[in-house]
Amino acid sequence: MISTETIVTAARTMTEAAWDLDGSEKGLGELADRLGPPVEVDEDAARLVLPVSRPAGDALAQAREFRRVGDALREGLGLPGFVGAHGHRRPPGPRADPRWGRPFMRWRLGGTTLELRAGAEGPELVLEPSSTWEVWYQREGTGFVGVGQASGLGIDHPRHEPPGDWEDLGLDLAVLLRTLPAETYALGIAHSMPLYGRIPGTKTPLLFCITSDTRLFLDFTEYDVAETARGEHAAALGWPRRESLPPSGLDPRLDGEAPWRTDAGGPGEVDAGAMARLLVRTAIAAGVERPTDLLLGGEGEYRPPYEFGFPGLGLRTV
Repeated sequence: MISTETIVTAARTMTEAAWDLDGSEKGLGELADRLGPPVEVDEDAARLVLPVSRPAGDALAQAREFRRVGDALREGLGLPGFVGAHGHRRPPGPRADPRWGRPFMRWRLGGTTLELRAGAEGPELVLEPSSTWEVWYQREGTGFVGVGQASGLGIDHPRHEPPGDWEDLGLDLAVLLRTLPAETYALGIAHSMPLYGRIPGTKTPLLFCITSDTRLFLDFTEYDVAETARGEHAAALGWPRRESLPPSGLDPRLDGEAPWRTDAGGPGEVDAGAMARLLVRTAIAAGVERPTDLLLGGEGEYRPPYEFGFPGLGLRTV
């Protein structure tokens, strides 16, 4: 295992060179010689890739190793300007994304950016023009992206088509949920995403809260919903009573209020299809008529020190 000191030294060497590169390929070869094997250079894309480690094991082992490297880089380089997960659409670059998750951290250094990303076999450091990912993300990005509140940076989150039907929404939810606990674990962040439902005759009540740090929990608040989603009906839909499960360790807005909670599992454990179907059938039973009437609470986008966007869901924010 490469020591964190060695990783931070390599990253500092890359960041120092980044200002001179300014988004061009000139000097990449010299930088690669300084770093040594196993550095890979793609001069056509002005990209340099340094594999950091190759942890053996499952999603939890991969997330732990990414977290180890990320924590060291945060301490050595400061907070990254962008953090997030690439989602199901692969960003530019030669390497296949791993199935366990696609977390990343990005330090923008003028025209060049240093990124820690999950590679095919383990975490890797990537030096490339800042515009490569930024242009791609604003057109095609999915997953989720957080922008540092004190970074002075900004980015336009893409506006994808909203889900056309409940099946589409279920697929979008499943894609997000499958790797979410692995990604939040790897990044050292916690998400608390409230989902509201536009239900006729109500004031758009809070229905769900998706919370994730090292594990994924789904909460359901049955208040102000149709009778077909309350009490024994909620249990029949598949919700366990909250008291039957341990606390998530988070402090979401709903803590202590939602009567129903399901523990969806940790890294590599989530049955995303089943969890997405649980949310969809509950929303329908609660009286939400269309998938576009399920809304993301804006308070879930503010998780200091970052502000997040979730373009992969295609839901409106309220």
